[in-house]
This record gives sequence, C-alpha cells and structure tokens, in this order.
Amino acid sequence: MQQLISIQQADAYIADKVSALGYSEVGIDDASNRILAETVCADRPIPPYDRVMMDGIAIQYESFAAGRRDFSITGTQAAGMPALEMANPNVCIEVMTGAALPHGTDTVIKIEDIKIKNGTAHLAAGSIAEKRQHVHPMGSDQETGAALVSAGSPLGATELAIAASVGHTNIKVYQRPEILLITTGDEVIPPDDTPEPYQIRRSHYPAIRASIESHQLGKVTNAHVPDTEEDLKNTLELNMDKYDVILLTGGISMGKFDYVAPVMKSLIGDPCFHGIAQRPGKPFAFWSTAVGRAAPNTPQQNGKRAIFALPGNPVSVMACLARYILPALRIMRGEIWNPQSLSLANDIIWNAPFPGLVACRVSGNQIHPTPPRNSGDYTALAGCHGICEIDSTTRSGTNLKFYPW
Repeated sequence: MQQLISIQQADAYIADKVSALGYSEVGIDDASNRILAETVCADRPIPPYDRVMMDGIAIQYESFAAGRRDFSITGTQAAGMPALEMANPNVCIEVMTGAALPHGTDTVIKIEDIKIKNGTAHLAAGSIAEKRQHVHPMGSDQETGAALVSAGSPLGATELAIAASVGHTNIKVYQRPEILLITTGDEVIPPDDTPEPYQIRRSHYPAIRASIESHQLGKVTNAHVPDTEEDLKNTLELNMDKYDVILLTGGISMGKFDYVAPVMKSLIGDPCFHGIAQRPGKPFAFWSTAVGRAAPNTPQQNGKRAIFALPGNPVSVMACLARYILPALRIMRGEIWNPQSLSLANDIIWNAPFPGLVACRVSGNQIHPTPPRNSGDYTALAGCHGICEIDSTTRSGTNLKFYPW
C-alpha cells in the first residue's frame, strides 16, 4: 500500500479522473430513469393559447362591469377545438376546462356561479368577477425556447411528461457504464455449489450487480479468477479495453497471494491511490487509464477508464461501493448528484483511529447506525440501506451524509 490518504482526498482523486460518458439517442419509451444529455426546450409558448381553467361561461368583462347578469349562450367551446368567435359583448359562450378561450371574451364565470335556463346563463345576485379570472394566459408558464429540463436531470415521470408535451420524443441520454467485476479467491465457489468446510459461496457479484443495476448506473458482467498472478493478468489484459469501469474484489491487501496491485502496476503503472484512512476498506485502490470503448454519437468527455480495487471482506465491499463507486458511476452516466444530509437518530460511540463508513438504516428521515462487529459480518447488513461517515463520537440530531447502496 501507499501512504494512507483521507476520505476527502480519495474523493478528489476520483472526481478528477471520471466524467460523463458519451450520449446516445433513445425513444421516449426507453428513456425512463436515464440521465438527460441535452436541454429540453419549449417548442411554443406554454400554455400555447389562453386556456380556460373552469367549466362555465366565457364573457366580455366590460358587459359584467356595466351591470349585465344574464347572458344568452351562443355556442359551446369544447377542449380540442379551434377558438370560437364572439362578436356580441352581451352574450356568452359555454366553455369547458382546458378549452381555448373564445375570441372576443376575456373572463370565465365558473359553472357553480350560474344557472342555465332556456339557453340563458343567469348569474347569482351579488356575483363578483374580475377581468381574466379563470384564464390561464398563453405563454404565462414558459416562453418559446425556454429551458424546461436541464441536462444532467434524471428522467422520471414528470420530466418525460414535459418532454412529450413539447414533442421531444427522441431523447439524448448519457450512456451507462459497461462494468466488469472481477472477483478473486480460491476459497470462493458458485452460490449453487455445496462448499467444503474451508470454502465460502460467492456473494459479491449478486450484491454489487443488484446495487448498480437497481440504480441504473451501469451493466455489470462478472469474471471470477483464482488466486494466481497469471490468471489475473490474463483476465485483465483480455478485458481492459472492453469496459468503461473495472471492479476487483479481493487480492488488494499485502498478503502473499494479493496480486492485484503488482499486476495492475505491471499493466498500467502506479495507482492514483492505494490506501485510505478509513474503517472498513483501508486497502481500497483506484487507477485511471485511457479508455477504448467509443461513444456512438459523441466522444467521451475525458477518455478515461476507472479501475477500482476493493478489499474482499463483504462489509468493506459494500461500504466502498456506496461511498466511492456508486457516486463515481453517477458522474459517469451524467447525473448531478449529492448525498442526502440526514439527522442521526441516536448517539454513536466511535473510538477507532480512522473515520468509519458505518452501515445504517434510514427511517423517518433519520439515520440509524448499525455497525457490524467486523468487516466480515455481512449478516449484520440485512435491512441496511447504505452507509454514513463518522469520524468521532457523535450525538443524536447531528446531520450526517448518507450514501445509499
């Protein structure tokens, strides 16, 4: 390992080396939860016409101001039809919510304030009206060309509704990273195999894949290699140019069979960092190198590939995944994201020499820390939603940043 750096320094190294990938164009039906790579603008005023906001009648206000309270109905303006013309100021047109305001009218009287009898609308005694009431003026929400949804926005229900409303049905979205997860360890076997007493079932791949793909942060492929320098090197050489991100679990510490650091050094040189003053996950390492996969529609912005090496212990894997890798993937898919700041639900004692990446549950906008007994105690993570960062004994009510997994 290199000299330990702080969590904040590790953040800075990673942020300096990763940025959004290129974009691709998808149909609006395939854009849900993708990250917008362009600004969606209004193609016409919003609303595009003076819009009726209440069922009722449309009148010319001057007639009401002059004392008229009975208006003959000369037509019906339904939603979806061209605006009618009303030349006589002493009559009215029946209107429906969402319809265009008839030409020659400027005020809507809602249906609750009138009685219609024999084709005439009678206003109740003491009726009050204001000019332009219940009218949504053309362009009052947005002008033509106004930016409606900014690049970097996740495309949820409301964003897609806005895009559809302005005819933006082919949408440029940032690409999601292609990720290779290389798991290591001779003691690790497939989950559906029966282990010997000295073996464990493979759990990193389903956990990491579920976390990344549930957030739509990339597509994960897995390769498992035994603890030999040759196998690891061959796997990396074969795949280095095929993926945007490479994740490795295990083999990054200082043991006799920890080959990740020396193999990576032989392939691309020294890491940006190897070792963070944190618990768990101290041996965490990061490399960056030239990228090989070309974007379909535009070059990638920084031409870099990210390579993260995580310790093998499951709690360390999940803590580093939440704290560093998922935020980096959010950057790579073009997302503008910051961790939530939530209140600590109860006091937590922290006497370790390094800051902690502590597993926690979130309930009622509060963080409930659930620190495992050790970095191998993966069963303690059941029901946890992510990690918070703690560097000293902290009292309830303190706001902490929350990193989901």
